[in-house]
Amino acid sequence: MKQKLTILLLSIIVLSCSDERKQVQITPLNFQTIKIDSLIIGQSYGMLLVDSNLLIADSQGDSLFHWVNLNTLTAKDVGQIGQGPNEYLTFDNFYRIGKNYGFYDGQLRSANEILFSEKGVSLKKKVRFESLDYRYYRVIPTAFGTYIGTGPYKKGLFAISDSAGQLINAVGEQPYRDEIERKIPELGRAMAYQGKLVASPKGDRLVNAIYTSPMIYFYQLSPTGVTLVNSFIECYPEYRPDLGDNSYASAMNRNNKLGYMDMVATEQYVYALYSGKSTAEAGLSAFCGNKIRVFDWNGNLQKEYIFDMDISCFCVTPDDRTIYAIGLVDDYELVTAEC
Repeated sequence: MKQKLTILLLSIIVLSCSDERKQVQITPLNFQTIKIDSLIIGQSYGMLLVDSNLLIADSQGDSLFHWVNLNTLTAKDVGQIGQGPNEYLTFDNFYRIGKNYGFYDGQLRSANEILFSEKGVSLKKKVRFESLDYRYYRVIPTAFGTYIGTGPYKKGLFAISDSAGQLINAVGEQPYRDEIERKIPELGRAMAYQGKLVASPKGDRLVNAIYTSPMIYFYQLSPTGVTLVNSFIECYPEYRPDLGDNSYASAMNRNNKLGYMDMVATEQYVYALYSGKSTAEAGLSAFCGNKIRVFDWNGNLQKEYIFDMDISCFCVTPDDRTIYAIGLVDDYELVTAEC
């Protein structure tokens, strides 16, 4: 069990509507490595925890996921990569609504079920999304039997699809700093403001955390739309849009401060892994972080955890007491801390 020191720090918070000063509890945490002989992580960028089952997405693995049994401390690879009936191409995000778990494959444009049993873990393709001209970045289900996703859309921030993957509505608008930036086509802004999506366990709330800049938005969901509840904006990115007839891109300034690299949710809190570094100063390590900001579902910053190492992704137990993460020690290692 680690030693925990809690201190109070006066933190300046910049909200979308006003400046507000608030005391935020900052807690240093020390991670401990979990040794599993059969677990070799190439480059992890997502985690899902269900009871004692831990899935780790690995972009350099022979399969999509490492499945870790935390009771027996054993590991096994699942999710064959390929284009066959029981194969998958990419992992883009995990999701969980109630007792339903899954992940989105952006290359196949499919939402896929993750089933846990005494025999282990199995994956099942569920919904294909083919009604849009562009691929989604992220997709998650909602409490209303719909799916909501972000992507490089010509118009709209979110696309809402039915249970068969057909488009219902495109809602919202891509972020902008001022009216000058607002004149940039939304497709260009979509490339500049890519982020992470997470829904509340009940599926009626949504959070969109931008990883290209420290910006996070909190929404209330409905069957056909979203309503902004709150936002926490530290700064906007500098970028140069490049929109051609058959291409679209936005070149990001290397001095931009990056935002949120990963995000998970429990009934009580939203946890967002914060970078705050630029690629100009930190290189590829800017895509990791050693700080988690903890928000309530109304978008209010409640506390921060500061770690003794950078992590690439993480998950939190439903009781908000334990963090599991992939820490950058010598290589990518599975670590844990009590909070």
